[in-house]
Amino acid sequence: MPRPNPPPPTPSPTVHPFRLSEADKRDLARVLELDQLPLQVSEAVATVTAIYRAEAAGSTDTTIGNTLAELAELGKKGRAYKRSAARLADDRSGVDYVTHATLQPLARAVLANEPGAQQMLARAAQARTDQLHAHKRVDPKTEALRQFCGWLRLIFNGATDHLKGHVTTEDAWHKCRQFALAVFTVAGIDHADFVVHPNRLTEYLGTDVSPV
Repeated sequence: MPRPNPPPPTPSPTVHPFRLSEADKRDLARVLELDQLPLQVSEAVATVTAIYRAEAAGSTDTTIGNTLAELAELGKKGRAYKRSAARLADDRSGVDYVTHATLQPLARAVLANEPGAQQMLARAAQARTDQLHAHKRVDPKTEALRQFCGWLRLIFNGATDHLKGHVTTEDAWHKCRQFALAVFTVAGIDHADFVVHPNRLTEYLGTDVSPV
């Protein structure tokens, strides 16, 4: 078995435009309890779907072993340390989504020579290392799907002001799941597992995709 190495930068995926048909828009509007789907919502769904389709296959280099190797590089000094911080700061970093979202802002702070940044990055890297040691594996395809679901939750929240205060939290999550399943359907994305395990879909929809 090859020795784990820091994952190389992921190549920029080819994003093919995705367009919702008028029937798709009616279906999504119905799920959101709207008379018609707002243009902003339609465009947002089309954009995140196109991005997900481009990234769905994931990267074969995004493994626990390779990510741990990248984090271990932060224990080195001099140029090796700077190279490791630069890889984590890059938008095309090949580590998994959670690791990247957590460490990228700290790595950028290190490169900007912000006070205390190296110590904060070291602590965050150690915490993430401990988390990864507790995992059996990281599936690159799952990482892309989690991010896609997080985006769908944000779109749902932005499109359902009319429901706020009129439904319970449980009902809101149910409606959010229904919206996600409707998007999967119009996008031709296999979602049978989520139908059988709705709690798993709720977990994925809860993925934090807020800007860092």
